[in-house]
Amino acid sequence: MASSILVLAMIIFTIIGRPANAVLSCTEAITRLLPCETYLTGFSDITVPCCEAAASLNQQATTKDDRKALCQCFEKAGPGLGVKDDRAKQLPQLCNINVPVPIDLSVNCDT
Repeated sequence: MASSILVLAMIIFTIIGRPANAVLSCTEAITRLLPCETYLTGFSDITVPCCEAAASLNQQATTKDDRKALCQCFEKAGPGLGVKDDRAKQLPQLCNINVPVPIDLSVNCDT
């Protein structure tokens, strides 16, 4: 399952690309969150590797532009990857990660 999601992610992100000022490409961000795949798609509970991956990604997205790029990436890719919105919303709380924007597949990334 992970390989099929990664292939789909790579196709989506080849189309989306990387904003010029983003620290990570969309593909890199999704790849880093692969430990969260089974949680985000509803097949398992949260895991320590998932929380570590999410915390690491959060630490790397230090500027408004970084966070906007990640928001746009996940907003576009999440539904196609089978991410369940309610699980994405719960991840920061379950992992004790403080994020400055709500995690929601329908959030306006421009605000």
